[in-house]
Amino acid sequence: MAVPDRERAEAILRSYQLPEGILVHSRGVARVAAEAARLVVAAGVALDVALVEAAALLHDIDKPRVRASGEEHGIVAARWLTELGCEELAVPVASHPVTCLLDDARFPIGWPSVIVSVADRHVAQVYLDTAARIDEMAERHPEYRDELNAARRPAHALERELAEITGLAVPDLEARLRAAWETGA
Repeated sequence: MAVPDRERAEAILRSYQLPEGILVHSRGVARVAAEAARLVVAAGVALDVALVEAAALLHDIDKPRVRASGEEHGIVAARWLTELGCEELAVPVASHPVTCLLDDARFPIGWPSVIVSVADRHVAQVYLDTAARIDEMAERHPEYRDELNAARRPAHALERELAEITGLAVPDLEARLRAAWETGA
């Protein structure tokens, strides 16, 4: 199958019968990631925007399962996508969780992974800046507060790296990403 187009990725997302909150989040992350990918392409970097958008749309398909089973978030979804023939999506999906920012083996490397990670650091049920998103996560999961606080520095570093490659200042990049979120919010 390779990289699914938007229609096929949306069909895969619906097939998992996810809660509405995960659907809203996933679709928002996809809009933000697709805009970031377009900005990177406009800066002259070769990048498959459809791959980034599909990975962002499908990054949380394993959430209900891993919440119940304790399996590692991202890894399960990457395995499922590989089984569906979408192995190109596996790395960005496996490396998107905030915990990967503290894990040398799963740290987001390569533009698809960086973009999906950055987009996920901006979208809850609404668009947030990176600091507010991590605060929101720490509020929902106080048991992970120390790890989330430790992830702030690498999260901001990835966002600065993305801004630099696009030639935008971080506030300007955030404004573009927020506008992409708002187009479907």
